[in-house]
Amino acid sequence: MITELKGYVKATRVTLWKVTALIMAFAVLCAGTAFAAAPNPYVVDIYDGSEITRVETSKNDAYEIVEQANIVLSAKDKLSLDDFTPGADSVITIYRAASVTFVNLYGERTQIECAGTVADLLSELCVTVEEGQLISVPTDTVLYNGLIVKLTNAYHINVTADGVTNALLIGEGTVADALAQANVTLGENDEVTPAVTDALYDNLDITVYRVSYTERTVNETIAFAKKTVKSSAMYKGESTVTQAGENGTKTVTYCDKIVDGVYASSEVLSETILKEAVPQVTTVGTKQKAVAVASLRNGGKPISELAQPASLQIENGAPTEYKQIITGKAAAYTAAPGSKTASGRTVQPGYIAVNPKQIPYGSELWIVSTDGIVYGYAIAADTGGFVKKGKFTVDLFMNTESECRQWGSRDVVIYVL
Repeated sequence: MITELKGYVKATRVTLWKVTALIMAFAVLCAGTAFAAAPNPYVVDIYDGSEITRVETSKNDAYEIVEQANIVLSAKDKLSLDDFTPGADSVITIYRAASVTFVNLYGERTQIECAGTVADLLSELCVTVEEGQLISVPTDTVLYNGLIVKLTNAYHINVTADGVTNALLIGEGTVADALAQANVTLGENDEVTPAVTDALYDNLDITVYRVSYTERTVNETIAFAKKTVKSSAMYKGESTVTQAGENGTKTVTYCDKIVDGVYASSEVLSETILKEAVPQVTTVGTKQKAVAVASLRNGGKPISELAQPASLQIENGAPTEYKQIITGKAAAYTAAPGSKTASGRTVQPGYIAVNPKQIPYGSELWIVSTDGIVYGYAIAADTGGFVKKGKFTVDLFMNTESECRQWGSRDVVIYVL
């Protein structure tokens, strides 16, 4: 029994050792399993607008991580998990809901509260951008309060500046919008065609002209003027320079306009006369040359009975001094002695009838026919029906009808004294 008992005890001790070893191995195995299952902490940066919150976490759910950071989300806020990987250092971006306005092609406005980007807004509104259309802001723009997103027609625009032409596809707007998209900055003096405020349309060509201004001062010649003076002391066709012309000089300051490096125009800013110009004066004659007549008849004795002024000098049947020559036809008329002319004078040879609109009453004349008969010194004193007929220039008074018939109608030269 004892032996057996001893054998039992021995056996019991062996069994107990084996059990103890088994328990210890199981415990080590469980401890290893428990250690492997415990997750490693990692870092997540949470972007909330301009704020960044860093969280060390072992959580895998993005919303739980945001809650762990004590960040409160509204019902319409959204999380962007494009850069988030559970268990690895990464980023969660919060898009806050914003009140934005969408304007369609017809100008109809829809105000909506939405979170995300412009692309998310279009998706929520079920808006599809067709060919030939554009959205006024990039689709990756994050929505913010007050943002206005427009759906517009797409225009093909060419912007030429500094020798380079940029082809743009742009939505509705102005020339200024096209220049901004083309990254063209205008200088203070630059010019644009069409104007920067003009509305865009398809296939519009916009040209920017680079403009600068420079000042220059130069000495210039002042060309002398030419003047003409009339003189009755000289015959028509005769002229003479009675004062020689002389150029002057001046200092002129200009403002030159340079467009794209090329001179375009100038404006005078100031000028100072250094020396005045002297005009050239040319005197030209106005006196008509005496009309040639046939040889004088009756020795050139005048028919007129009026006394000639002492100043009247006659050579070859014509006065040496006169203001004007009139040529035409002359008839003859007579009247009873003592009759009065239209101007109140008593008729006598020398007082003649005229058209007073052509030859005023009182005009002093010298008349000779082209065939050599000298009527002589005359005064415009009368008028008559011949004026209305328009066949004669003057009607010469004769003492008798016989003299009138003898005169008949003749071509005459009338010198206005």
